[in-house]
Amino acid sequence: MSEIQSDREGVSRRSVLLGLGAAAGAAAAVSAFPGQASAAGGALPAWSSDVPEALGAAISGLSYIGIDAQQFFPSEPGDRVGPDIDTTGAKGLNGTRIWAGLPLPAGSTVHQMNVGYIGQPIAEISKRLITQPNPAQIPNQVFQQTLPPPVAGPFSATLNLSTPVVIERESTYTVSFFIPSLGGAGVFGCSIGYLPPTQSFFPFSGPTPRVLDTREPGPHTGKLAPGQERLIDLGFAGARSAVINLTVTETVGGGFVAVFAGGIQWPGNSSINWSATNQNIANGVITALDANGRITIRGGANPTHVVIDRIGFMI
Repeated sequence: MSEIQSDREGVSRRSVLLGLGAAAGAAAAVSAFPGQASAAGGALPAWSSDVPEALGAAISGLSYIGIDAQQFFPSEPGDRVGPDIDTTGAKGLNGTRIWAGLPLPAGSTVHQMNVGYIGQPIAEISKRLITQPNPAQIPNQVFQQTLPPPVAGPFSATLNLSTPVVIERESTYTVSFFIPSLGGAGVFGCSIGYLPPTQSFFPFSGPTPRVLDTREPGPHTGKLAPGQERLIDLGFAGARSAVINLTVTETVGGGFVAVFAGGIQWPGNSSINWSATNQNIANGVITALDANGRITIRGGANPTHVVIDRIGFMI
């Protein structure tokens, strides 16, 4: 099978376009679990809140899926260590592999792998064509990298892929770990950081696009005050983001309104701005949603009435 090593210094053009370049080009972070020796050879203290994270930083904008040791299966029957898998991880005999399915939607791109392990396994991602020739072919390896060497005990490491693995529609994918002949290697689990496929837009088709008008009676009546936040249900439960028309009217002085996903702290953004009293300004806004299809609106320096009309949503 082909062997493709991850160049930790390189950054793919796609990563740059996605704004992932700096994180994707960073070196893999390695350190010991609490109570073990660090990669630099120094002893870590017993667990405390001061012990640094073993893994490298998450890449902003990625989603993560976890694969536990219990989900891996061996190359040969009887290879897997069963009774003590919780303390020694999933294993294969020396020179064999353990495998797990990678259930990501087509169009996703894998950018990062985080692994908890013992010894020095070799991390791999392989793909298999659904349309197999006759005879069938073995999976094709599309990523392979040896995990950094530990000093002793369980370790964890972050591998950033300089060339992302693209999940194609006509293929299935696995995560595997080759267990070298040194013995004692095992995997506790891994998480895969991936960019979901391009969102699909669905225009709003309901009878009433307008979902908020603070001039009208209701739960959100009255001007939005400076620093005030209101949770607005757009009715798009399960959608990832929404496209709305945001209007401010009967403004005072100069100010702004921020729109962001419900359930999170204000990220410091501004979605619409005005500069004088009694202005009427509208702006198209694309905003993330919480799981229930809600957004938060937050007032800036001065009060204003707010009107929101739904244009559509993305999944």
